[in-house]
Amino acid sequence: MGMNNNCQSIRPSDQKISVKQSIFYGFQSILACNLFLGPIVIIAAMQMNVSAAAAIIAYTFFACGIATLVQSGIFLRYQVIQGMSFATLGAVITIGITQGFPTVFGAVMVASVVLIVVGYVKIFSKIVKFLIPGLVAGTVIAVIGIALMPITFNSLLMLPGNPAINFLEAGVTFVAMLILMRLGKMKSGVCRALSLGSVIYAIIIGTIVAACFGHVDLSPVKDAAWFAIPKVLPYGAPKFDISAILTMTIILVIVMIESVGTWFTVSELSGEELDTKRVDKGVVGEGLGCLIGTFFGGLPVTSYASNTGVIAVTRVFSRYAALAAGVIAIVMALCPKLMYLIAVVPGSVIWGIYAIIAMAVLMSGLSSIAQYPYTERNNMVFGISILATVGAGLLPMPLIQSMPPLIGYLMGSSICVGAIVAIIVNKVFPETEADRAVCTAKKEVEQEAA
Repeated sequence: MGMNNNCQSIRPSDQKISVKQSIFYGFQSILACNLFLGPIVIIAAMQMNVSAAAAIIAYTFFACGIATLVQSGIFLRYQVIQGMSFATLGAVITIGITQGFPTVFGAVMVASVVLIVVGYVKIFSKIVKFLIPGLVAGTVIAVIGIALMPITFNSLLMLPGNPAINFLEAGVTFVAMLILMRLGKMKSGVCRALSLGSVIYAIIIGTIVAACFGHVDLSPVKDAAWFAIPKVLPYGAPKFDISAILTMTIILVIVMIESVGTWFTVSELSGEELDTKRVDKGVVGEGLGCLIGTFFGGLPVTSYASNTGVIAVTRVFSRYAALAAGVIAIVMALCPKLMYLIAVVPGSVIWGIYAIIAMAVLMSGLSSIAQYPYTERNNMVFGISILATVGAGLLPMPLIQSMPPLIGYLMGSSICVGAIVAIIVNKVFPETEADRAVCTAKKEVEQEAA
């Protein structure tokens, strides 16, 4: 089930890097993943006051940090960053508004336990092996990249202020990162160092430019406290509602498809095989990360696809960078002043980085499916999935909200829609010998001979 360009497996995720390097690359991933985006959506939708908003951001960072340590340190052992799942936001907001946060966390707790059990009894890997062969996995990776692209432009258009200036700031950040990435092709050690830190340096450059237009406000950093301890069960004892539990369980299982797509991307980039044992451990890790997070006010997490764009640029696959990122996220949660220092980075700068991240993920998916012949059947699997992804992303929110709750939740995530369509089309049109990847066929012959 592992996917790589040369059919060889290596283990770059276990390569040790220095503490300084781990902190540097971990901090870079935290910046690029923009962990506070999820809570910001909830804050706006539920019209939270300033104190409640600050609290949910801190809870998110703390929960994401713990989940990242659990996943990258113990279970999946890839360089993955766990962040709030956008695919669950619709359900979280709806249940939260109608029944309150205690019901949300009760539903997430039960759904997390279901994930842990499914992974522990090794059911999910069998489902993945049956439903997500190489072509589908590569298509899902491309779907993730394509789904991320419109987010950049839509978010820039929605930012307050002059759209022209916002696009200018994003453009400067985008171009700066492209130049810094290209410096890695030069033999100079300085150029290579600049290339490896391209995300951080591009963000710094973009923030300086934004400051010239008065878009950087450091007052939240000045006013924020230095230290704060997250509360256990900050919203009170969980409440358990059958309909909320069923809804959240189905959604979390589907979100796992999104996470597995991200793991496939890391596998493809690093050349390290993603076998069934690792998939099952990853499912247990994600379920456990979600479960632990609920006790600290954290909402469901998933492996962030945006981080695969970062490692596609830096080519640093060591999981020790993710471990550092987990520690950094926890430290930020404990130190609001540090967290707000990240939050003051203008949205235009973040979306300039996101544009390249989306490109990197898309190209990784295209590279993965390049080993498959351009047959009519393969083209349909890829083409229909992309069409569904783009179409779902264009659906107006009023239409999505008018759908039955579960369908509405799913249609609200174009990544989930594209992934599910890829799986369905792949099964509707059975694979023939002519559709199989040359690399995969060769590997299977070698295994049979052995």
